[in-house]
Amino acid sequence: MDRHMIMAGGHQLAAFTWGRVEGGAPVVVMMHGGLDCTSTWKDLPESIAATTGLAVLSYDRWGYGGSEAFTGQRERSYRMEESGPVLGEVLAHFGIGEAVMFGHSDGGAMAVLAAAAHPETVRCVCACSPTVAVDLPMIRAMAGARDAFEHRGLREKLMRHHGDKTDAMFWAWYNPWAEEAAAQWSMAAQVAEVGCPVAALFGQDDDYGWRASAGLLVGNGRMRLEVTALPGVGHDPQHRARPDVLEGLKRVLRAGGIG
Repeated sequence: MDRHMIMAGGHQLAAFTWGRVEGGAPVVVMMHGGLDCTSTWKDLPESIAATTGLAVLSYDRWGYGGSEAFTGQRERSYRMEESGPVLGEVLAHFGIGEAVMFGHSDGGAMAVLAAAAHPETVRCVCACSPTVAVDLPMIRAMAGARDAFEHRGLREKLMRHHGDKTDAMFWAWYNPWAEEAAAQWSMAAQVAEVGCPVAALFGQDDDYGWRASAGLLVGNGRMRLEVTALPGVGHDPQHRARPDVLEGLKRVLRAGGIG
């Protein structure tokens, strides 16, 4: 693994690569979830590199992990900004002309948005628990995350990954999605613009729900789409059902003409 510090979106970001990102070969680009960063992927980047034979890039978005601390307040439009112009700068920095997007949760939604924003670059998408739709059950589940953060040790757990950025990071993620008005936010138009193959893997025991997001993908997607709902799995299939996720990644790579 190699560590890089780059500028994108006007902020200093920590990025990490496995394998050599060069020569125009496709690169798996990983986008982490709303409370995560590269270190919470654990050894998944190595597993993806070994499974696919492709180089892997993961970076900590603004406010996360080793990147510059977040200041201010996030609007729900941050997903569009992160998957559009900010990701574009990251891809340009590394000279990536062909990307395989791999994302989880918030990052899974951004991986789908990236396919709409960068159709000339993104070859396919593998998304774990992508929260592409926001419904009232998901909004109410946010209360559980807040309770865990304030009273049940989640803050201390997150501090191991985000340090003194933890409080700003948590509230910047929580506030945009914790109000009922968030249910009016939709990615339907962007999903309809995606032209590359997409594999979406959900856990049937996901506390944040999965049916609304799966339904939005099926109802609005015009791409080659594979949706998998894994029994006995929660919000993190990339860890709890890794073999299924890696198989899904291999299938979507083939659908995208890679490998």
